[in-house]
Amino acid sequence: MNGGTLSSVRPSPKTDVLMAVDTALRPTGFVRRGHVWLQDCGDGVSGWLGFGVAGSLELTPLVGVCFRRYDEACKALGVGFRAAPVVSAPLGHLMEDKPVWKWTFTPGGDHAPLVASLVAAFLKHGKPYIDKYAKWDTLARELVAKPESLLDFERARKLAVVHVLGGNAGAAREALQKETERVADSRDEYARSHRALVHRFEIAFPG
Repeated sequence: MNGGTLSSVRPSPKTDVLMAVDTALRPTGFVRRGHVWLQDCGDGVSGWLGFGVAGSLELTPLVGVCFRRYDEACKALGVGFRAAPVVSAPLGHLMEDKPVWKWTFTPGGDHAPLVASLVAAFLKHGKPYIDKYAKWDTLARELVAKPESLLDFERARKLAVVHVLGGNAGAAREALQKETERVADSRDEYARSHRALVHRFEIAFPG
């Protein structure tokens, strides 16, 4: 009988890179949760780091901030996703000079130097963004003052939740009504989901 050997299963190139990223992020306090990394900032606030992945080895870092109070309000209204950032931005957008939008790794290569560069860029440009918006009052004030900073498909929902958390159901209702008027002639999936949100909102906050 011939003796057999157990062959180790090599992780995919993508998994290999993300494992290297995870190792480099551990000292920063960011812990992997599924496909994203979170940092506990206290008081129900989390720094958020995710990656857009093109192919197997091209990473585009995205930085954001999550709030438990926002998640709970969304859950009550039947919208949103748990641990989804209220605001986010590509890391490259936050880099003033010579922005780097993506990091491209070589299969089977030494990932450590490039990962170190990515994490250093994140700490220099992404972490200050998180620290700034980890304060709910600062974030809420800016979103209300600059609603155009939000994408069309998320603006009404996010503004409504922000107003509700600020105790202003009337302003939330106005934000939803404005969007209802904008999509009045539309029958696409977004328009239907918006009308369903308005219905749930009126049940939760009659007036």
